[in-house]
Amino acid sequence: MESQSSRPKQADNFHDWCAELSQESSIHGVPYVSRRDLHWTERLFWMTIVLASAYYAISSCLAQWDRFRDNPIVYEYEYLFSLRKFPFLGVTLCTSFQDEASVNRVINETWGLDPKQDPEKAKYYAEFLRVLNHLKYKTLDTLKPYENDTSLDNLKYVDILLKLNEKILPTEIPVVLAPIITEVGLCQTTSQLNRYGNPYGKVQDMTVADAKDCGFFSECSLMQKPFNSIMTHLFLYLHDVNEFMLPDDKATITFDAKVLSSYVLRLMLHSISADSEVRNLPVAYRKCRYTDENNLDYFTPYHPSLCRLECRIKWAASLCHCKPYFYVAAPEVPVCSIAGMLCLDHNKWLEKPCDCFPLCRENTYNIVDEEEQSGGDQNYNGEQFERTLIIKMNLPKMGMKRRVVFSTDQLIMSFGGAIGLFLGASFMTLYGLIYLFLTFVAFKCKHSLY
Repeated sequence: MESQSSRPKQADNFHDWCAELSQESSIHGVPYVSRRDLHWTERLFWMTIVLASAYYAISSCLAQWDRFRDNPIVYEYEYLFSLRKFPFLGVTLCTSFQDEASVNRVINETWGLDPKQDPEKAKYYAEFLRVLNHLKYKTLDTLKPYENDTSLDNLKYVDILLKLNEKILPTEIPVVLAPIITEVGLCQTTSQLNRYGNPYGKVQDMTVADAKDCGFFSECSLMQKPFNSIMTHLFLYLHDVNEFMLPDDKATITFDAKVLSSYVLRLMLHSISADSEVRNLPVAYRKCRYTDENNLDYFTPYHPSLCRLECRIKWAASLCHCKPYFYVAAPEVPVCSIAGMLCLDHNKWLEKPCDCFPLCRENTYNIVDEEEQSGGDQNYNGEQFERTLIIKMNLPKMGMKRRVVFSTDQLIMSFGGAIGLFLGASFMTLYGLIYLFLTFVAFKCKHSLY
């Protein structure tokens, strides 16, 4: 005979949880599914309606999630306030100057060879120095003739370039442009990130002109007489002054300034700003970064150019266990020998794409006008021609702005709207279902002990 204390326990074990779920839930149609007084076809009908509604609610939520993940930002034009200031662009000047005296001196200091006593061997080394002086990150294959020459290994290539270009390095005080080693050789720059291309072997800032701000009521221009009127082919790279110069980068303008030509260049600035709400979006969804959102190992703060530099250094190290000599960062990675640089070229190390987001607030430029005064290059027989570069930057009246059109709170509201439209559910419905589930688990755990 059963005791009275055991009867409630047995009744609880046969508690109809499905019926309680239907009664507690505010989801449309669920109470009809559990009603025993309805015909089974009616209950099947309501179950079909509930499942179809759940399907469309989930599909709508997933569509809103994809929109939030892929296109939470739009670009719109805005009028730029006339008192707003912009940094003047950055300028990097590159050349491959060398003269016979500097070549002979480097040959003597590096290999202990007197060019007058052994002209044939001196000619061989002079050709190597010419190749080295013209070497770029895309032309590493020009080192192929020197692959098996061990006398060219373990050289301090950057020091050699400094000696070859000694006559054109800046000497005036204050210095407007600082020497910098780049992927296209030894250059001079106004970049405020010049420490990451310091040719003297230390990652530290070099003396260079401070970045200046330009306004709508001030003339933004730079006049420079490069290389003390020495006749040499000049390449001009124009970029953001707060970026490191990268050749062939979409944000870098490359201009061939020839050998003996003066130019007046007018550039138009294109500004992209961002709403304050942009920062609240995840980086992966807004597809841009702020400078203080640094994820780099070798550089800080974050800049797209530094991100691409780090990408190339790591890829070079993974392919050939070394880095080219024109990268100052990552001192723990050994500098490539001739064989190492040919290894990089053979493995096509530049083909690896670098996943680097742009800055959320960035400036780009394009040349809108160009005036040239030529001295005739090598055929000029008149007086010494003094090359002058004048760069003027025009400010636009309108600019682009990143604006959030689908924020996190809008995503939550769209979820709620979709679920409410198709199922009639709300946050309290979800809370009730969770509460009922936890009650069910607690009940089963309690009675499993008996």
